[in-house]
Amino acid sequence: MTRKERIAELDLIRSFAFLAVVYQHVIGVYIRRPGVDEQTAIIYGMLFHLLKFAVPAFIFMTGLVLFYNYYERISYLSFIRKRVTEILVPYGIWSAIYLALQTRPPQSGSEQAWHILKSILTGSASYHLWFVVMIFQFYFLYPFWQSLFRTLRKWASTRGKGIAIIVLVGLVYSFIVWFSARYIPAHGFRFHLAWMDTYWIKYRDRNAFYYFFYFLMGGTAAVTLGTFRHAITRYWVWISGCFLLLFAYIGYELFRDSGTGHINLNVATSLKPSMFLYTVVQLLLVYRIALWTGEWKGSKWFAMLGKYSYGAYLIHALVLTYLMKGLTALQLFHNSLLGSFVAFLLCSVLSFAISYGLGRLPFGAWLVGAAEKKRKTSSVQPKDLPYAG
Repeated sequence: MTRKERIAELDLIRSFAFLAVVYQHVIGVYIRRPGVDEQTAIIYGMLFHLLKFAVPAFIFMTGLVLFYNYYERISYLSFIRKRVTEILVPYGIWSAIYLALQTRPPQSGSEQAWHILKSILTGSASYHLWFVVMIFQFYFLYPFWQSLFRTLRKWASTRGKGIAIIVLVGLVYSFIVWFSARYIPAHGFRFHLAWMDTYWIKYRDRNAFYYFFYFLMGGTAAVTLGTFRHAITRYWVWISGCFLLLFAYIGYELFRDSGTGHINLNVATSLKPSMFLYTVVQLLLVYRIALWTGEWKGSKWFAMLGKYSYGAYLIHALVLTYLMKGLTALQLFHNSLLGSFVAFLLCSVLSFAISYGLGRLPFGAWLVGAAEKKRKTSSVQPKDLPYAG
């Protein structure tokens, strides 16, 4: 295999996205606490919007890494075997841990078995595990996406055609998220076939097809990497201006749709057209920030966090649960905006430390993915984990 340039900024974006996920979940805890005033809730809502790039960023990086490494051909069996080992095995282990910690009424053997199977298949053993189920679909169906992407690229024989295809794909995706956010809730749309209704309606938040634009966007960045970097570096002022305008608009939507006197974070779903446009612009800006951060000597700490982000992601919900119990029991930092920053920092550091420690064990790859093994060979190619691209 031809040796390729290491895409150093991906570790930084990975770390940014992990930190954004952690603080989103911290905000979810603090905004529901008794006594949160409207001003603080508004600040939480604005911060939540700033952090919404996280999941799309991981999907974008997944597309970038896969198309960068496997654009031409792929040995599917070895490809999928590697992903099962490095992604699904740690996911299964941590799903079992979260299920074991749940308190549920006594159930029969068959009911318990169905609950376990359903939790693993849907990523519902804990509130954050849905993402692994969703992202793995891109790996599982990569030959389909590879074929589609190569066809679209073949059609884009000129710059004008390329722009037209990007706009067309964007319009198709806008319709899909409009269908999810507006049409389905307003009309109670359902499929008659149970499996279609489950996959396309009930669990659409973890259906990879509802996020496909960010994956193909990553593929576009992969096959035009130098041009992509140059463009976002050259036009970052325009990108920043568009970001501020869209940030103001989705903030208006949050206040408009939340109802009087409170902030409803469910309004800030990624699956709606306005959030789609906002997220695309934000991803470009985050990539520019990663390029800038990479020039700073201290960026190695962010890069280290990025390498262990998958394990830290799997662990952080458990850490946050017990951290909040401890802060509440001690009556420290458990009910204020400052407290949310403290909880975020503690949860991030502890999750990373546990992931790093587990990753250095002989069987660590089974618990946190292949972070340590990949660290030794990262000078050749970018990492290939769900929270590593």
